[in-house]
Amino acid sequence: MLSSLAADRARVAALEAQILDLENTLSALRLEQAQAQSRLDSYKYPVLTLPTEIVTEIFLCFPPPYPSCSWLAGTRSPTSLACVCREWRNIALSIPSLWRAMNLSNNGTPLEQRAHICDLWLKRSRSCPLSIKFDARAGHDEATAMSAVMALIAPHRLRLEHLKLVIFMNTINPGAIEGSMPLLRHLDLDLKCVDFSYNTLSLRELPLLRSVVLSRTASRCAILPWAQLTSLVMNKVYLDECVPILQQTSNLIHCELLRLYDLPDYGGVTTLTCLESLVLKSMPLHQYTAECLQSFITPALRRLIISEALLGHEPIGSLTNFISKSGAKLQEVHIAGRSTVPRHSYRVALQSVPRLSFGMPNYEGKIGEGD
Repeated sequence: MLSSLAADRARVAALEAQILDLENTLSALRLEQAQAQSRLDSYKYPVLTLPTEIVTEIFLCFPPPYPSCSWLAGTRSPTSLACVCREWRNIALSIPSLWRAMNLSNNGTPLEQRAHICDLWLKRSRSCPLSIKFDARAGHDEATAMSAVMALIAPHRLRLEHLKLVIFMNTINPGAIEGSMPLLRHLDLDLKCVDFSYNTLSLRELPLLRSVVLSRTASRCAILPWAQLTSLVMNKVYLDECVPILQQTSNLIHCELLRLYDLPDYGGVTTLTCLESLVLKSMPLHQYTAECLQSFITPALRRLIISEALLGHEPIGSLTNFISKSGAKLQEVHIAGRSTVPRHSYRVALQSVPRLSFGMPNYEGKIGEGD
């Protein structure tokens, strides 16, 4: 019995010694931890030492240049800036212009989440003019998404400055986008229709509107203040659908008629006294018999981009007759697409044109792009 007690006393003493040793080690580790944490707490990351004004300018360079739109979520969204740290979040939320350009299309983000984020962005942008893009084709919830998105946009239409919509006419109430938009400068409207029934879309109260892009259905449905426009693009249209509209665009400076359908026997002529640049593109692989330029008189024209297929059976004669009829002093002519006439023949016939160039079949015909 006595020997057992002695053994326990010895064991307790040994354990006390081990505990003391471990406590000393733990104390040393805690001290080292505190010292390391103190150094971390005192460290200032270089980016966090920048003045708020500099960080603001950096943040404004993060999204694409306005009016290009950012996705509501993802690594290229301003939302990601607000997720780095509290300081960055506070700065990001204090910049209204960071949240003014939004792409509401479906990029994999659920509709309810997109609607919530959109509402946040609209509030964060405060009174800034807005640039909004929405393509209803980007998801399987087109009808629901269109209704939700238009309901969010409608209260802020007074701030809309740039608007691009790809929507289905048969699933939306025209009143959702009709009404006054006093700041709207650019409208890109692509209307889809599955049953070939067209509702009129009246968009008259747009005093600052200058630039418009229209699909064929949109050009048939939309009633716009045509005389205000200085730039007009129409896509996949017939010439006889374009000319009545162009006859109302007395101040037009730039016009693009892209992917024209087969030209009917159309004798209408429009005089565009202010037009300086004209782009006429054919549908790929289509055969055309009529010449398109006979429908235009453009005395101020400086730049012409045209698919050779739209020049008829005698492309050079069509060009020279057009220039003579219009009295235009062309500075640049670009023949887009496949050319059957030797380039030298064009150069001989158009010696008065300082810049003559030719494009590949896939040339997009955008003013200002490489020749």
